Amino acid sequence: MAPTSRKPELSRLNVLFCLLVVYIHVAAHPVSALDRSGLIYGVILVSQRLSFVSVPGFFLLSGLKLTLPRTTPVPLGRYYLGRAKVLLLPYLGVSLVYYLVFVFGLGWFPFSWKDLGGYLVRGDLSAQFYFLIALFQFTALAPVFRWLSRRWSPLLLIPFSLGIMWLSSIYFNDALRIFLPGAEFPYSDRIFTSYLAYYLAGCCIGHNYSRFKAFLRENRGLIQALFGLFALADGWLSVLAFSGRRYVPFLEYIHTLYIFSAILFLFDLCAHRTAPLSRLWASIDRVSFDIYLWHCLVITLFNCFAPRLGLNRVGAQFVVRFVLAYAVTIGGCLLWRKLLNGIKKENRR
Repeated sequence: MAPTSRKPELSRLNVLFCLLVVYIHVAAHPVSALDRSGLIYGVILVSQRLSFVSVPGFFLLSGLKLTLPRTTPVPLGRYYLGRAKVLLLPYLGVSLVYYLVFVFGLGWFPFSWKDLGGYLVRGDLSAQFYFLIALFQFTALAPVFRWLSRRWSPLLLIPFSLGIMWLSSIYFNDALRIFLPGAEFPYSDRIFTSYLAYYLAGCCIGHNYSRFKAFLRENRGLIQALFGLFALADGWLSVLAFSGRRYVPFLEYIHTLYIFSAILFLFDLCAHRTAPLSRLWASIDRVSFDIYLWHCLVITLFNCFAPRLGLNRVGAQFVVRFVLAYAVTIGGCLLWRKLLNGIKKENRR
């Protein structure tokens, strides 16, 4: 389908999810290094844990944009070429830069084309790339999801896709060992079925967008209550589980319920705003994918060089990492986009 003008609520959500993804990786070091019995650890863990709504949110937005009504249909081949240009080529280029920095800049491992190919296929060269590996699978299956969400009711599709998603994300290896005893597949987080309900829900929303926004308005009170309830439950139980105080076998189910309630809450919050997008917010929206790709390199380089700069305390590193990750990544991506736009204007003359 041909693109349409960007809806402001989708742009708001996109930027919000992008900023939350950056925070997830900013908080990764203190969550692993702080004393797990301390208050600060609990605060940072909960804030990171609640930020995980961002990646499922991206999958939902991707499905939504796939099926959102357009004015001019385009051939399927052109759709795939567009996705390759927007998603695949940037991923390959950025991954090559990461790899060269890790090999020649940091000396982590020797250069190998075979290893590089493996990293590209697995998406494990940097923490955020797993999302793209799953998204490529959804993109390849786009006609299937477009047909499913157009042909069948969300009341049927979403509950069953949720069950498949839980089986895949939590029990993939257990299911695999039933058919292949002793088998172990450490990349189940890169299989599209582990995010199926989010993407398919987005596809259903895109086909029924006006009705979905009305649904949010009509159920705002309950959505807010569910969001508050599951945010508290997910935060509290996460502290108990990750600090080692309690074993919480159902934590991931609570986390999924939090994610769905948070997506609905944030969607309604963004759709409820009537003020136009600020120029800065609109600019960040346009470079959000660049920010997603590059921010972990900024964080990795800071983590490597922070001790040389005398930053040894976890708290000091967290503050500086927070500032640099947002300022350098967002500022750099905005500047790069501005330079590219300037070059394009010059070439048109």
